[in-house]
Amino acid sequence: MYNLYSHRSKQPFVSTKHKFYFLIVCLLFGTAISSEETVAPVTIHEKKGTWNIQWGYNRDYYTQSDINFRGPGYNYSLKSVDARDKPESFKADVYLNPTKFEIPQYNLKFSYFFTDRFFLSFGEDHMKYVVTQGQPVKYSGYIDPGVIAKNQMALSTEAALFIYLFPGHVQEMAGYHGGDQSIALTPDILKYEHTDGLNYLFLDFGWITPLYTSADGLSGISLVSSIGGGPVVCRSDVRVLGKGQNNNFHLSGYGVSGYVATRYEFSRTYFLEFGGKGGYIDLTDVLTTGGSNRASQNFGFLELILSGGIAI
Repeated sequence: MYNLYSHRSKQPFVSTKHKFYFLIVCLLFGTAISSEETVAPVTIHEKKGTWNIQWGYNRDYYTQSDINFRGPGYNYSLKSVDARDKPESFKADVYLNPTKFEIPQYNLKFSYFFTDRFFLSFGEDHMKYVVTQGQPVKYSGYIDPGVIAKNQMALSTEAALFIYLFPGHVQEMAGYHGGDQSIALTPDILKYEHTDGLNYLFLDFGWITPLYTSADGLSGISLVSSIGGGPVVCRSDVRVLGKGQNNNFHLSGYGVSGYVATRYEFSRTYFLEFGGKGGYIDLTDVLTTGGSNRASQNFGFLELILSGGIAI
């Protein structure tokens, strides 16, 4: 009796649910047909009130940077440090896997056109910044010898191996230095990366300038320009004098930038865009080895960005 009652009580719910889904599909289909019949086609230049959503990938280039390290017992700077980006090689399991979207150097942008030509946009440029290992740099400042001795009690694996092979190298950093000395940035001296990453969160004001439009007005080429700025959130993987950690995400500074790109729009809905973004980033509060230990730096950057998008 129980099973029979249970079966009968579920049947109206299933039937009602299917009828509801069928009604929704009919309404959507009917609305689409009605829209096609009543709304006249518009050109790619009629953008007021529309949104653009973009996704893409970047390559990054950085100017040299002075990096200051400070904490209990030390305050010193490395001069004219070179760094590079860290692009992910193409792998279908990464680039075509939505659960791993944050691994490559990506760009995400949302734009709203408040006129046919002018827009506001916001988004994220996920860049990566890696100090080049082995480069010689000059340095100045002070390091208490006790700091080096203390750090050697909690060495990273790569630093421990280097210190075992070259035990006197890191000791060169002890004491006061006026800026004339040079040292190679080997693992016992420094590992410094924003690879998870150098996340530039921006708000831009922009405009679009038509360059070519097809006869039907449904495709064309335009020049896209914008300027803006915003906070920079870093997740920094750092080893200072052999000791360090992969830190949590942290508001580390700010950036300002300008962007110029060529856009090809087709079918009035889709577009491809290739451009460059140049700017300046000032990181005033980078997490390093824990506690009150910090680093700071500023540098110029250039991104080359290839993206695709949709207008809605």
